[in-house]
This record gives sequence, structure tokens and C-alpha cells, in this order.
Amino acid sequence: MKNNLCPQCDNLGRDINYTTVDSLVEKEIEGKKYSVCLTENCEVVYFNNLAIYETTDLRVQVWFKEDSTEDSPICYCSKLTRKEIKQAVAKGYNTVEEIREYTTKKLTGHCLTENPLGECCHQALQEEIAKQQ
Repeated sequence: MKNNLCPQCDNLGRDINYTTVDSLVEKEIEGKKYSVCLTENCEVVYFNNLAIYETTDLRVQVWFKEDSTEDSPICYCSKLTRKEIKQAVAKGYNTVEEIREYTTKKLTGHCLTENPLGECCHQALQEEIAKQQ
């Protein structure tokens, strides 16, 4: 890969774990090393020298892409959506813990295989809560 530049938008991607890509792409994947494109208005999610996988190639909506909806999970382990976070904040719940308790969506620990970034969603949840306040 040429400096991990996205082949569609030319923005710098970041390395992503192979297990995450293999878990979320619906097609047979090619190669072992991938980058993820974080550019909101770019269709590409994962890429390497052999393949490009767009939002339509994944089995989940991608919360950090512009075609995501209110039904997009922010926490993929428990399927906690942007809409549920918005509703919880409107009722006065303002922390990740309060919102998980209110929605009863407490399952965690499957981030590597469920979250398109392959990492814990805690920071993304906090950012989404802040947007809704």
C-alpha cells in the first residue's frame, strides 16, 4: 500500500486488524494486511493492494460513514444505536454507564469481530452522547 492512502479519496487510512476485516466483509477477502478509511464521505471502508471493500460489502452499517442512519450501532456488541442514545440523552441519561443501564444494552467484549474499527466503542459512545446533548 502506498503510505496507506485510500484508493478512492487519497486520505490516509490506518491499519486495521485482519480478524476485523475477515469478520465483517461478506465477500472472500484477499490478503492479510488492511487499512481502514475513516473519511466520512468516502464509500471505501477497508483496502489493501489487492482489494477494496466498500460500505455495501460489509454485513453491518458503518457508524463513521455518511450513509449511516439513526439505526446504525455505535456499540456493535450490544447493538446500541444512535437513535437509542439520542432517546436516552433526551430523558436525562448522560453517561455511557447510565445509557447502557437505561437501554439494557450492556454486552461488551466482542469489539474485534463486531465493530468496524475493531476496537472498544467507549470513546465513540462518549462522542455520540456529547453530540446529542
